[in-house]
Amino acid sequence: MGGRKRKTITRPQRKTRSTQGRCPKCSTIVKFLVTGPVGKEIYECTGCMTKFPIDEL
Repeated sequence: MGGRKRKTITRPQRKTRSTQGRCPKCSTIVKFLVTGPVGKEIYECTGCMTKFPIDEL
């Protein structure tokens, strides 16, 4: 018996907002994860895991 080929359902990939820059605490060039609403973003350093408001960078 020949059956129909099942289609695999692809889930939409979650896209994280990130930007690259120099961390003021650990002073290395890393990618920052960006969270929060536009205008009040919070950057999280992926190296030292410190969070900074947008106006401190």
